[in-house]
This record gives sequence, structure tokens and C-alpha cells, in this order.
Amino acid sequence: MQLEPELFAAARRAAADVTAEWMAEYRGLVIGAPDSALSLAAVDGLLDVPGMRTSDRAALSRHGDVSGTDYLGARTVSLTIEVYGRDAAEFSAALDAVTAAFAPAAPDAPLVFRFPGIAGGGVRFVAARVRKRGIPVNVEYSNGLAMVTAELYCPSPLIVDPVLLDTGTPLADPNAAGGGIKPPFRFPLKFGPPRNVAGVVRVLNAGTAVSYPKFIVRGPVVDPQIINLRTGQSLTFRYTLLRGEWLDIDTYTHEVLLNGTAPRFLTPGPGNTWLTCAPGLTEFGFRGFRVDSGPAGDGAELVCEWTSSWV
Repeated sequence: MQLEPELFAAARRAAADVTAEWMAEYRGLVIGAPDSALSLAAVDGLLDVPGMRTSDRAALSRHGDVSGTDYLGARTVSLTIEVYGRDAAEFSAALDAVTAAFAPAAPDAPLVFRFPGIAGGGVRFVAARVRKRGIPVNVEYSNGLAMVTAELYCPSPLIVDPVLLDTGTPLADPNAAGGGIKPPFRFPLKFGPPRNVAGVVRVLNAGTAVSYPKFIVRGPVVDPQIINLRTGQSLTFRYTLLRGEWLDIDTYTHEVLLNGTAPRFLTPGPGNTWLTCAPGLTEFGFRGFRVDSGPAGDGAELVCEWTSSWV
């Protein structure tokens, strides 16, 4: 999923209204709150595997196929909502609120929810838009009970945490003294929590699916490079960033912008790849050359922004 600040900000605002399990929020409509006229009867599509895009090829002159890389397609989520009213006015107001929130032809909005066993059981969201809505008018409807079915299209199959995390590191100083420990030792030995060291950022993805981070590289630095220290995969730019300049790098859209506006490109070569954050801990190294060996060369920085993701 693309880390759009406006989408995540809307999700965090909605998360404040999802205060208990079996609650959801979409476009300002809270479903499942105590003493509410709206309750969830069924949710389909959150635990299902989304559609799959395969790249298998038929084996030439022999049986079988040659397996290719599989990619997840869009996710479809269906909500069945009970709308109840103790009188005609309450029923009409509740139904109007539902039809307004689940109106078609609107842009993506966060469907925020908290369901046990789904994405760790915490408050999560998917980016979704309405593609279908059904409200049968029957005997139950005449008695003040409507069963609303809404089908939501989610272009990204990922279920994500609404909290965006970020961390940064300066460019390592090649002249800095090494670390280590010095005797004498005193027992019991105590070790503090792990910290980012110069030139390395540590990213923890608490989910079960890869997350697509955003990077910001700030100058001054020559030929900046970001390296996954476990896999050796890297992003390299043959470019000089002066003080006050930066690169915005979106690994989901494969977009690189200088100072937020001007497109820039990766250095051609087999070593370049778009980096992701696998489930668990990922360490990214920040490499490059100083513009100046003196104080004028200080200030280069790598910032990583990410969120935890589930499928």
C-alpha cells in the first residue's frame, strides 16, 4: 500500500472511534457501537486470500508449466449491516447515514476495524471504495429492520496499521572511532535496548506481509545508496545532493522525486532493486560520499517511513 499521509491521517482519526472489538468505521459512520442503531451481521473478505496474478509459462515440448512469480491482486470486502430503528424517525435517520457513507463513485477511504484474530486483533484498516450496495425492501424492512450489504473494492490487498512509523540515521563518519566494550567488567552485565547506529536504520514490521517503505535522503551527500544489510539488495543514485536538497523515494509507486517535484531515476544495473520491509526486523544501511571532509560535509541523513502490514 502506498503511504499516503492524508489516508493514514484519516485512518488515525477514525481509529479513535473504534473503541472495542467488533466495531468498524467508514467515512465517519461508526458501526457496532454500544446502543447503536447499526451492527455488523457479517464481514467477508478480510481473512480470504485476495485474487492472484500469476506469471506461469507453459513448458515447451514437455508436460507441465514453468512457475513464475505470484502477485496479489485487489481485495474485495463485503459488509452486512443491520440497521434498526425503534421508531420510523430513528430508522430513517440511521438508513440515511448508511446510504450516505456507502455512496458509490467516491474516492478511496479507510475502512477501520477491530476484529479478533484479524491482523493481530488490533485496530487496522484497508483503503476501500464502494462498488455495490444492496438494501432489500421486504417484511423486515417494513418492521424497521434493514439488512444492508456493501461491497468494497480495495486496490491494495494489504491490511495495515494506521500508525506511520519513522526513523532516521546520519551518514556514518568514516573517521569515527569504533565501538566495543572495555574492561574491567562488573557483574551482573546489563545490556540496553538496541539502538540505531550511524549509517543504519532498523525497521520492525510487526505484521505477516511485506511493507513498502518510503525513504527520504537529505544532502549534502554524493552518490547515496540504501542497502538491505541482510539480503544485499540496494538502491543506488549517481547524483549529488547539496545542503537543503533531498530525494523522496516511494518503493510502492517506484517514484523518485528531487525536492518533492522533479523526477529522478535509479542508476542502471543489476544490483538495483526496490526495497521492502519483510515481516520482522529489517536493517537498512546508508552509504555515500561526503561532499566535504570538513564541517561543510555534515548533515546528510536517511529517513525511513513504514507501517506494519498483514494479508
